[in-house]
Amino acid sequence: MATDAITLHLPDDLYHRLERLASLTRQPLEGLIIRTLSSNLPPLPDDLSPATRDTLQALEHLSNDDLWHTTNATMPTSEYERLTTLREQRHERTLTTEEQAELDTLMQAADLLTLQKAYAAVLLKWRGQQLPPVSAMPYSSDIDSESV
Repeated sequence: MATDAITLHLPDDLYHRLERLASLTRQPLEGLIIRTLSSNLPPLPDDLSPATRDTLQALEHLSNDDLWHTTNATMPTSEYERLTTLREQRHERTLTTEEQAELDTLMQAADLLTLQKAYAAVLLKWRGQQLPPVSAMPYSSDIDSESV
């Protein structure tokens, strides 16, 4: 594994906290810092499928206002209603091949919308924006005529 060296100028209080934690956990200071940084970085879309990766990476170029709009996006009403209908029918009977394919497509769209909303929120947070509590954020299944 290749490594790059950098020099960090840490405030004294942060350095002493890291040094104390390294001592308490019997770890080298450098290893503790690396593990702390790694665990606090947001996941990036680089390891996702190309289509999903490209969709999420496109969000990285949006303004904060556009990212806020994305966090509040919902499925179009007609798609949401059809998704709900197919899910209910799936519990009542076996779906036809065409219905199952349609359900799969709608579920993938809902999943992608959820990922977009989550990644937009991560980007906003890392840009220093104050996010509302999760309980106050709309879900991708909320009915609205707006779409991403």
